[in-house]
Amino acid sequence: MPALTVERLLASIGFGSRKDSRALVRMGMVELEGRLVEDPFEELPVRPEFITVNGEEIPTVEKLYIMLYKPVDVECSHNARDHQSVFELVPDRFTAMGIQTVGRLDADSTGLLLMSNQGDFIHKVESPKKGHLKKYKVTLARPFTEEQRKELLSGVMLKDERRPVDAKEIVADEGSVTISIGEGLYHQVRRMFAAVGNHVETLERESIGPVVLDRSLGLGGWRFLTEDEIKALS
Repeated sequence: MPALTVERLLASIGFGSRKDSRALVRMGMVELEGRLVEDPFEELPVRPEFITVNGEEIPTVEKLYIMLYKPVDVECSHNARDHQSVFELVPDRFTAMGIQTVGRLDADSTGLLLMSNQGDFIHKVESPKKGHLKKYKVTLARPFTEEQRKELLSGVMLKDERRPVDAKEIVADEGSVTISIGEGLYHQVRRMFAAVGNHVETLERESIGPVVLDRSLGLGGWRFLTEDEIKALS
């Protein structure tokens, strides 16, 4: 295994090719443990926890596990058509590291969005077999009835789906409804309420399995998942 050098470290965390990384060092933009790095080929005995690039302290993690508080009018696509891309809300280097969204939220929805560059993690979280319920808080255009609740819990047929889909849990509060589902089908929650004669006006995802939206992030904010959160979803 080749020795870990500063240029290899920078390339591994999304700062472009090794040539790009060498250029950053030679422009005097890289510091390590409070000192300026002058040699891009400097060998590192251990992987440092942080490296400073252009004055910003950067964690050196290669495996990305991100929580983001998605705002409205943001698309979960690298090639957004009508709105800003969610990938513009995280550092550009994350895209170079192969980050993807774990499932999606449509442009009109807000809330918890997970992102990662680890395919196994993405698959485990998205798979209904893992049993990670997704909880959403919605406001509706019309009053939510007991009959609608019973229909959603027993299962409704959605267009182009081969079997009924059901809500796992429903809690109706004054002015809003919280619904938990096991799948992650296209516009599933909106389509489920439409199937029982109602219409979702606002939708926010509150949690995926045991991981709950960190509202202190504020809309558009993000943070790394904690080790406990990663383990709980894996």
